Amino acid sequence: MSALTLLSRILGLVRDVWTSHLLGTSWVNGVLQLAWMMPNMLRRLFGEGALSAAFVPVFARTVDQKGHEAARGLLASVFGAMLLGIGLLCIAVVWTTGWLPPETWHLSPAPDGDMAGPATEAEVGGLLNHLLALLFPYALPVCLLAVLAGALNVFGVFAPAAAAPALLNVFGLAGLLHGSLRSPDDLAGIATTVAVWLLVGGVSQLALVVIPLRRKNCMPAPRLPRKGDGSGTVFRTMLPTILGMSLVQLNVFMDQGLAAWLLGTGSNYHIFLANRLLLFPHSLVALPLAIAVFPKLATDASRADLESVRTQLDRAAGATLFLAVPATVGLALISDTLLDVAFVHGRYTADDAETTRWTTIALIAGLPALGASQLAARALYALGDPKTPARTSGVLVFVNLALNLTFVLALGMGVAGLTAATSCCTYLSALVLRRAVARRAPGGVSAVGPVLRAVAASAVMAAAILGLRAVLPTMEGRTSRVLVELMVPVLVGIGAYIAAQSVLKSPEIGLVRGGLARRKAKRG
Repeated sequence: MSALTLLSRILGLVRDVWTSHLLGTSWVNGVLQLAWMMPNMLRRLFGEGALSAAFVPVFARTVDQKGHEAARGLLASVFGAMLLGIGLLCIAVVWTTGWLPPETWHLSPAPDGDMAGPATEAEVGGLLNHLLALLFPYALPVCLLAVLAGALNVFGVFAPAAAAPALLNVFGLAGLLHGSLRSPDDLAGIATTVAVWLLVGGVSQLALVVIPLRRKNCMPAPRLPRKGDGSGTVFRTMLPTILGMSLVQLNVFMDQGLAAWLLGTGSNYHIFLANRLLLFPHSLVALPLAIAVFPKLATDASRADLESVRTQLDRAAGATLFLAVPATVGLALISDTLLDVAFVHGRYTADDAETTRWTTIALIAGLPALGASQLAARALYALGDPKTPARTSGVLVFVNLALNLTFVLALGMGVAGLTAATSCCTYLSALVLRRAVARRAPGGVSAVGPVLRAVAASAVMAAAILGLRAVLPTMEGRTSRVLVELMVPVLVGIGAYIAAQSVLKSPEIGLVRGGLARRKAKRG
């Protein structure tokens, strides 16, 4: 999963670099990211949150206790209900954008100095209506993908769903290539071309999971839910789970909206890039662990094996901290060079990079807590408690809003203040949810040890990177800078971190080595 996700993130980074080159931080790019964010919000709620968290435990229990045919019927009902519900929502949104007055969005007009040219409030809102009509239908295939991927995960098949984002990025790159053939001054036309290709890519992703499910004879025709097939449990659980699994995504959604309204359309692109850079390590070190361990948590919970639930959770949490803490420190240290080398060209300037850098550092600071929070939330869902994560997220969304207004309006922190508020709320969520798990599944291993080891080893890593950067020569040319100013510090930092963890006799190193050994033996 991590290998395929790494491929996806590399392709996504190339896509973001190219988008920055073509559109910069213009109001057109700001509108494009707002339109893309809305269906993407459903993707993150369902694909990485509510639907998986509600469906996987019920599906795993059905497979374990009732057999293949019952599980096939459950999948058919959930798939059919999502097809109908999300399909009607997409039709409603597209129809609404056809008559909704552009001024309804209350987006700021673009000034004369904007690289896309000046634009009135009506022109900015009109482009948002147009792009939203093209992009929102993406929500349908990507939510159906979440249902089918959850079923595959229960069967121990993770690769096809992990490859889906890479395929989407390929289509996104094709859209940018197509858009670059248009006039360089037609930024709205370029954005429209990219939107069409992204929609086609979303539909194409479904093939990656439909084919392996057919091979397992578990790809039924969709149907409406039936009494007693388990689908009712899935949807009753999903409603509170939508809020419980979506704290960071709701906050990032809020952050981008507030950035566009308070700081001007286009400023939200800094948050978009920061979130993309956060997702790079998150999708490599935190999300795969959470997804992979979830079916096991669900199965153990269905058998009332609380000791195993807590053991699996604590091992996954330790592994998450082992990887997430150094990823946070490392990305913060190299963010200036990374943004300069990768993004500063075309319409994306050095001043833009500086704003994005601090926005990213503020958001990436919450990565360790994000991984721990998602693990704890999944453990609670497996234990049959969707209400605690929902209540926690509901409260913290309002806390985030209050912190946003305080950091931006009172303290003048700008765009970085919005992402700093999100990170603060993520740590609060992790603390609350871990205590809730401890009440339902007592025992386990303290998190203090993994945290202290990860922080100490990351400090050694940071010292090695900073010392090396102080003596490395300044290179000319992007390739030389990537090799010398980025790759060398990254490799040295990884080596220093592993060496420090080895000196500390970290059990997480043994866990990683054991997993690799088992994987090698399985292939043999």
